[in-house]
Amino acid sequence: MVWIIVVSVFVFITLLGLVIFSWRNAKRSIKPTVITTEREIEWNRKKGLWLDFDSYDRTDYEIEGKDGYILHAMCVSTEKTRGTGRYVIICHGHTSSRFGSVKYANSYIKLGFTCILYDARCHGSNAPDICTLGNIESYDLAKVIEDTKTRFNDVRVLGLHGESMGSSTILIETSLEPPVDFIVADCGFTSCFDVIHEGYGNIHLGFLAHPVNLAGKILYKVDLKKTSAIKALENNHYPVLFIHGAGDTFIKPHHSQKMYEVAGKNGAHCELVLVDGAGHASCRLVAGFDAYTGYISKFLNDIGIL
Repeated sequence: MVWIIVVSVFVFITLLGLVIFSWRNAKRSIKPTVITTEREIEWNRKKGLWLDFDSYDRTDYEIEGKDGYILHAMCVSTEKTRGTGRYVIICHGHTSSRFGSVKYANSYIKLGFTCILYDARCHGSNAPDICTLGNIESYDLAKVIEDTKTRFNDVRVLGLHGESMGSSTILIETSLEPPVDFIVADCGFTSCFDVIHEGYGNIHLGFLAHPVNLAGKILYKVDLKKTSAIKALENNHYPVLFIHGAGDTFIKPHHSQKMYEVAGKNGAHCELVLVDGAGHASCRLVAGFDAYTGYISKFLNDIGIL
């Protein structure tokens, strides 16, 4: 009789632990603790990624996203970019903000692009909400694209650039057939579920990805399996540059390799750059300004935009 009680207690504690574990990890992704604007700016300055950003002309404004959700945005331009008709919308990563996109804006400013930086849903200056790491966010991005086309009447070329979650957002956006001319996806992932499953799989606990996803569906009505960039790319016809750190152990480079292969299977022009020694979201830092700008410049020349 005693052993039955012991086993029952053990099973109860194990199940309780699994529930708490799944809830905490689902919450970490879907209701993230975001980086403050002050910390984001300080980090970029410290790492030498801010460059001449303070000298650029900046205009803050708001955009109405999906279901009326307000997104805080910023237009960044210089005398060199105004009049070119070239624009790029830059999407930051998980827990970051529009100021985390500054390191990429510098490259595009040099290439003559006016930059649109905005805070993703529940990030930066935006109101609290849930985060789906690219799914709902792609519908917000569609609104940002529409707003950019309407707000600026000289748009001749429009591109999308994303980092990590931002890459997921812009790649999923392709399934909505946005009126854009090119895409640059830095350290993107095939799907949210793949990242979770692979992460736990590294410690032989891949099965835990399923209860984490179940917790997300029950508690937040978010199915992380639906955040799938690689599925969205199956009918891709946009030119895409994939950039990934060869040393990325969080989202491994094979994610971009797989998406590169799928994105180009229908004849779309796609390129893949692996940056030696770069970990997650650090390609710009490791490669340096000139080299990273060069990746984008070569790609844009290859597709006839520059």
